[in-house]
Amino acid sequence: MSITTGEKIFITWAPYSRRSQSLSTELDMNSHLIHYLKFQQPVYAPFKYVLQALHTLGLLLKERPCIVFVQDPPIFASLVVYVYTLLTFSQARFIVDAHTGALLHPCWKPFRWLQKFVYRRALTVITTNRPLTELVRSWGADSIALAGPPINIPIGEAMQLSKAFNLVLINTFSPDEPLSVVLKAVAEIPSVHLYITGDVNKAPPSLLERAPDNVTFTGFLPDDDYLKLLRGADAIMVLTERDFTLQLGGMEAVALGKPILTSDQSFLREYFDRGTVHVPNTPDGVRQGIIQLQKDLGRLSEEILDLRRAHQEEWSTKSQQLREFMTIGATK
Repeated sequence: MSITTGEKIFITWAPYSRRSQSLSTELDMNSHLIHYLKFQQPVYAPFKYVLQALHTLGLLLKERPCIVFVQDPPIFASLVVYVYTLLTFSQARFIVDAHTGALLHPCWKPFRWLQKFVYRRALTVITTNRPLTELVRSWGADSIALAGPPINIPIGEAMQLSKAFNLVLINTFSPDEPLSVVLKAVAEIPSVHLYITGDVNKAPPSLLERAPDNVTFTGFLPDDDYLKLLRGADAIMVLTERDFTLQLGGMEAVALGKPILTSDQSFLREYFDRGTVHVPNTPDGVRQGIIQLQKDLGRLSEEILDLRRAHQEEWSTKSQQLREFMTIGATK
């Protein structure tokens, strides 16, 4: 059996996923975002997962794909896809796209036994970096590291921002984001105006109240406005306290040719190895990093374009390897 368009689909249990959409486009797959009720609200999980499982199984039985990509988390989406392969008497194969949170976030630790069970039955498990690939392989499953594909963001309108040095912090008010550290740092740099993205309803009120005057909380922005904001920035900041996290915000910065300020972690140093200032997650570290961004903006802007080319070349090589792997798997 050869693979043709329509025989491969990507299942994602979320209302949106830039990574799933990018992978689907690059690998000629039909992407299906399946989601009910409220997103990332655990109280709804038992109900929404049942609805999403039924929707997914019905879709798969109707479309009859021979290769199914499925995003984890949640692991229950992968379990449903595995059930589909049983119903088709193993004529179909599946590949899990495992995000960092699926492997490292404490909320999924009670389901580790289920992850191992499903992963061992997958054609392969894609992770974003080598340490996570080695972890999955230690469970007896096949795994490959694939950080890409690079994000493609079209040329478009830029938002008119302040006359200061404009820095955008891509933020979701998640526990791993050291936002209070950033506020302390920028309070001491009046020449910078910081725009912080994310739904402010998720932020502690006290955090919003003590923000300095050179900080603007944008609130949750529609995609078009969000990209306009990023285009208008001089540089983009994405920080995390969680190891081995592939930062979508950093990939967006590369796509737009914007220098990056990010956390000083081994994986981030390896992936964003030029056009980037890496800092410790401390007020002084972030402050010094912003000053360096301002000082070296010209050089960093050239380097980030070079990094974009390198990521595109790497993806071209690895995506071809993945296509060959998928073709072999579909004929077994």
